Amino acid sequence: MGYSRSTALTVLSVAAGALSGLLLDVQVALAEDTAAAPAVAPSALAFVQDRHLGESLGWLGYQVASRTVTFTTIVEAVGRTKAQEIVQDELQHLQPQYQQEWDRNLAAAYAASFTPDELTALDVGDPPPDVANKFRSKQRDVGLDMKRRSSDLLKVYVSTALDNALKKAKP
Repeated sequence: MGYSRSTALTVLSVAAGALSGLLLDVQVALAEDTAAAPAVAPSALAFVQDRHLGESLGWLGYQVASRTVTFTTIVEAVGRTKAQEIVQDELQHLQPQYQQEWDRNLAAAYAASFTPDELTALDVGDPPPDVANKFRSKQRDVGLDMKRRSSDLLKVYVSTALDNALKKAKP
């Protein structure tokens, strides 16, 4: 049994509309991915970069990776020492691709808790006691803010490294 011409045209129109909507969603997602990252206070970014505060990405990535089922699978395939070496190598290889965004997120987390002047004083060193005390008291807030901003980034970083490591561990 065939469709009438008007029914076929209606189905085709609905399908074309759905496809156009999907294509538009993909284009919007691509545009969002390629859009420039939001501005971060220069004093916050300088503080993070000058003090090398974002360098924990590799270490943190390994801590997360080593607690996964994939890591256990790699250990079973090549042994613990070799698995650690492969995963650490992959994390180190990928880190430059994620480091800039990680640093920007950390800078944004600091900028949310400190004024530009406070961040400059912290970056220069020997800040006034009130700023130093605020720095100590705000670490939990900054950490929670960073976790909120960067958990997805960390997941992608670790999963990509583990996928690459798993491929290297297979005979």
